[in-house]
Amino acid sequence: MPSPRRVRIACLAGAVVTLALAGPALADATASYTCGDGTALTATFTNDPAAAKLVIAGGKTLTLPQAVSADGGRYADDTTEFWIRGNSARFTVSGKETECETKD
Repeated sequence: MPSPRRVRIACLAGAVVTLALAGPALADATASYTCGDGTALTATFTNDPAAAKLVIAGGKTLTLPQAVSADGGRYADDTTEFWIRGNSARFTVSGKETECETKD
């Protein structure tokens, strides 16, 4: 039977290997969108915390936390939703919805 000290060393070594294999966090990603209603916006998607920072042409900035989604990436608060699927997105503000596209 291994000594308690050897067990602790083996556990520590396993934790170090696990952390090394985890690798660096994913970098933020940015994409520019043009919407059907004429809205132009830039979205920066962050991982820590998981959120989308939207900069709307004209200077308004919103940060939406990631929300549960079965399909695509969904970011929402009480009045605004930005839901991406591939190169398309649906942008909804206070119930007014528009479809957006990105070339990025």
